[in-house]
Amino acid sequence: MNLNDAPQRIRWITVAILIGIAVLISILDATGNLDAAFGILRDPLTAVLHVTSSGADTVAGALAGPRDLETARTEIAQLQAQVDDLERENEELREIQGEYQLLLDLFNRARQTPEYTRQTASVIGRDTSPAIRSIIIDKGSEDGVRVGMPVESARGLVGRVFRTTGHSAQVALITDNASAVPARLGNSRATGLLRGGELGGALLMDWIDLKYQVEVGEVALTSGLGGEFPQGIVIGRVTEVNRSEVELSQRALVQPATDFDSLEIVFVITDFQPLDVDIFTNPPGN
Repeated sequence: MNLNDAPQRIRWITVAILIGIAVLISILDATGNLDAAFGILRDPLTAVLHVTSSGADTVAGALAGPRDLETARTEIAQLQAQVDDLERENEELREIQGEYQLLLDLFNRARQTPEYTRQTASVIGRDTSPAIRSIIIDKGSEDGVRVGMPVESARGLVGRVFRTTGHSAQVALITDNASAVPARLGNSRATGLLRGGELGGALLMDWIDLKYQVEVGEVALTSGLGGEFPQGIVIGRVTEVNRSEVELSQRALVQPATDFDSLEIVFVITDFQPLDVDIFTNPPGN
C-alpha cells in the first residue's frame, strides 16, 4: 500500500459522502420528509419515544379489542331484551284493543234493539262432529238459557240453542245442514228460506218469487215468519243471484255477516219465546 496515495483516497471518500448526503437531502426535500429528518437529528430521543408509544398503543388496542367486543355483545343482548319486552307489551295492548272493540260492538248491538233481554256468553268450544255445526258457550240452564233461544253476535245471527247443561250450552249454527231460517231481503223485500250447508259457509236462500228484482249486495235479515227467530236480525249479504224461469223462482247465495271461526262472545236472547205454529201446518184430525 502506497502511503502517498492515502490522502487522496480520504479526499475521494469525503467527496463521495458529501455527494451522498446532498443526494439524500434532495430526496427528503422532494418527498416532504426533510423537516422530519432534521427533527430526528435535533431530538433523537423524542423520535424513539414516539415510535415506542405507537407500538404500545397498537398492542394496547389489540388487548382491549376482545373486551370491547364482549361489552358490545352484552349491550346488544340488553337491547334485544328491551325490544322483546316492548313487542310483548304491544301485543298485550293490541289484545286489549281487540277486546274493547268487541265489547263496544256488542254494546252497540244491544242498544239498537233494547226490547230484547240478552245473556252474554263466551265461546268455550267448537263441536268437531260432522253431524252438526255448532259451538259451545259457557252459559246453561242455571243461567236462564233454554233450548230454542236465538243466539247472535255483534255482527249478526249465529244460530239457536240446541241443548243445555247446567252451565253450558250447545248452539247449532245457521251454517249447519239442518238449519232453516225464514229471511227477508232489505231492499227488494223478497222473502225466502235460508239454508246452511253451502261451500265456504255460505247460505242458500231459495223459494224467492221471480217478481222480486234481487240485487247482489242486499242485506238479508230474519223475517220473523214461523215464529222461531225475532224479526230484523242481520244474517248476511247477497253475493250471487240465480233466476230460474223453469222453476218460477230464484235463489240467492248469502254470505253470513258473522265470522264463525273467530267468535269469542255471543248474545243469547233470553226473553224471546219461539211460537209453536205446527197446529196451522198440521191441523188436528189430518
